[in-house]
Amino acid sequence: MKTLTLYFYLACFLILQIGLSAESASPIFLDQNIKFLNLAPHITYLEDPSITETIDSARAKIENGFGKTTTAESIGFGYSKSAYWIEWKININSENLSPLWLELVSLIDSIDLFIYKDGTLVSQLHTGRNEEATKRFLLHRNFIFEIPLEKPGIYQCVMRFQSQGSLLLPLKIWNKESYLEEESLKSTLFGAYFGVMGVVFFYNLFLFLSIRDKSYLYYILYIFFLALIQSSIWGYTHAYIFPLKPNIADLTFPVAIGLVNSFALLFARQFVESETRMPKLNRYLLFIATLSALTVIPSFFGFYRLAVTAGLFFTLVSSLTLVSVSFYAWSKGYDQARFFLVGSSVVIVGAIIVGLRNFGILPYHFITNYSLQFGSVLEAIFLSLSLADRINFIQKEKAELQAKSLAEQLSLTDSFSRFFPSQIIPLLNKKDVREVMLGDAVDSEVAVLFLDIRGFTSISEKLTPRLTFDFLNAFMRFTAPSIERMSGYIDKYIGDSIMAFFPRSADNALRAANDMLAGLAEFNKRRRELGEDEIKIGIGIHYGKVLIGTIGQESRMDGTLIGDTVNTASRLEGKTKEFGRSILLSEVAYQQLNEVYKKELDLIGEIDIRGKEEKLSIYGNKI
Repeated sequence: MKTLTLYFYLACFLILQIGLSAESASPIFLDQNIKFLNLAPHITYLEDPSITETIDSARAKIENGFGKTTTAESIGFGYSKSAYWIEWKININSENLSPLWLELVSLIDSIDLFIYKDGTLVSQLHTGRNEEATKRFLLHRNFIFEIPLEKPGIYQCVMRFQSQGSLLLPLKIWNKESYLEEESLKSTLFGAYFGVMGVVFFYNLFLFLSIRDKSYLYYILYIFFLALIQSSIWGYTHAYIFPLKPNIADLTFPVAIGLVNSFALLFARQFVESETRMPKLNRYLLFIATLSALTVIPSFFGFYRLAVTAGLFFTLVSSLTLVSVSFYAWSKGYDQARFFLVGSSVVIVGAIIVGLRNFGILPYHFITNYSLQFGSVLEAIFLSLSLADRINFIQKEKAELQAKSLAEQLSLTDSFSRFFPSQIIPLLNKKDVREVMLGDAVDSEVAVLFLDIRGFTSISEKLTPRLTFDFLNAFMRFTAPSIERMSGYIDKYIGDSIMAFFPRSADNALRAANDMLAGLAEFNKRRRELGEDEIKIGIGIHYGKVLIGTIGQESRMDGTLIGDTVNTASRLEGKTKEFGRSILLSEVAYQQLNEVYKKELDLIGEIDIRGKEEKLSIYGNKI
């Protein structure tokens, strides 16, 4: 592993040598019309690997030709343990040249600036990332230095840099007015970037608080630490969030880079439902997320470079993992992963470009500087789209499951109602069968109807058990539906008999009985066509109070009616054959009838009912 690392840094070093030479840079000639000047082509630099050089020895070596120059548009040395000295000269010919500003767009641990005029030291200052931001010449996200060039002469500027972070040294000299104009534009762009990230953060935070989906929690934490990385890279954390606590500000970058990878992987794990869909991948994602989170630990013990290097390594691993996971999920038919794939692909390109820039392999310019911002904004948009797509999919899937569940529930309810008289549930003042308990009962007034096939015993003796079942089912299909059509409820089937009831309506009971006779006529017509004998039925109807409830045991209960009204209706049905009538009603039931229905009946007289001391007046359908 150490050998591979050595080869990697050696390759970076060789690449950095392209465009470098060992001759001194020529002086810079400035006048009043200058707006800005890129210092890279005018710089001579000296590496100090032992960190022992002083300002005097460094100047001497540069003057004696030991320094190097570059023709590149920017200068940088990646992550290096060496200190670096850079030097440039400015030739001023005019009087009263306005002071110029020197800008360094990079966070360096230690910066020293020495300014000599005609060989005499005229200014010296020290600053850096480890110093309080309030002590800078200008409280700003970048390092700004004022260079006093008031009198003609040759000015020599020497700077020393040492840092655990990336030694990127994009140095520019600015006219004050030009710098403020440029900075206004950059502030607008950064404001737009952080504004977009803020909108994405709070939008998804609202969704998380609304639906409590962990995907949104991991996503908003990912967005937060991604924005914190950008804030740290561009100096906002040091200058505006922790200006008096540089040690805390230093921790934000390694901590953010470690945790952003972890939450990105946890988000991917939740998003593609790897725990249930891909268990092996789920374990891998948890493992990498844990290792990435652990990379923050060295930063708390002063090993900043180790934490950042490890964080950048896991950034590469995490980015490749996210692209691979999203592509795999998409290829397996998980369509919601398509936006995830695009977003993770965009941000990995931006991260790689920034990483190569930090190692000094790519130059420092607009694309390499802002690729991660553009990539992260596009990723935030695409990931938000993927989450929205996932919500739509989940809602659609949920709706389909609810519809299927409802259909199954209705089917089960319908099937259940065939065995349990579900009509009594509302009569018991219950919402559904789950609330019905053994022993639940209510008093009610109903018309009870009993139907029985005459001579069924002799009929069944001629049939096999299978044919007997077929006969009864055929008969019931022609007669039983009349009960439901007349708003009645079938309490139970008792062999060849039917027991039904009609809440508070003798009229409906009589109408159902007449409708049954019409159904019987159709049934007998078909039997005649088959050469079979006709059958006859008897129907008894009585009106009175009953107790509607459940009987049985906890593991097996039934809903039924109990009371003298039930017994009387059964006794009346048994008298129909004796009086040659198909329908018999009690006096009580008759009195409950509408006058129209009374005309359909004849008074038969008084009869004795077994179990009753008083005689009972009965009415029958006209013959």
